[in-house]
Amino acid sequence: MTHIRLIYFNVELRAELIRLILAHGEIEFEDVRFEKEDWPRIKEQNDFLFGQVPILEVDGVQIAQSSAIVRYVARMAGLAGKDSLEQAKADMLADAFCNDILEKFYRIAFFERNEEKKTRLECEFRDCIMPDFLDRLERFYIRDGGDFLLGDQLTYADLAFYRMINLCKRYLRCSHPKLRDLYHKVSSLPNIAKWEQSKPKTRF
Repeated sequence: MTHIRLIYFNVELRAELIRLILAHGEIEFEDVRFEKEDWPRIKEQNDFLFGQVPILEVDGVQIAQSSAIVRYVARMAGLAGKDSLEQAKADMLADAFCNDILEKFYRIAFFERNEEKKTRLECEFRDCIMPDFLDRLERFYIRDGGDFLLGDQLTYADLAFYRMINLCKRYLRCSHPKLRDLYHKVSSLPNIAKWEQSKPKTRF
């Protein structure tokens, strides 16, 4: 049996989508977490590829970079897409959620120290960036989707969407009924609901 270890801080952030995919796919894994203050010691004791986390270990073989790990576990879970075109579209959506939205969110929420600038960026994110992005996403969903973003079969893009909304909830000020229904559909998936109930509670 393949032994899988996911190593990351005791937060959600860049590892939670990986955990969601593994949980939905009923893929057993060791969820190795550590606190921020323990990182220097953990880093020194472990020869992590590129010196960073998250790291996925598969029978002792390391995979680094969160997007590469996400794609790998999506294939394991049967959530990567049914053919090469659908896989590309799933990657496109997941990259958009991560690169266009979550990276901006992380910079504002966790790294901006100037309070005046942070307030201005939060307003821009809430009033301009998120509404425009969700408008475009809902049009795509209405045109190309079905029960889920890419048709009637769940892909990891739907879990990436769910993860994005969970992080950015406090910045949502606009109504997108189709996307709201999609969010509730994903949150109601039995293995996702089970994971949300059982996972460790963290600040981020």
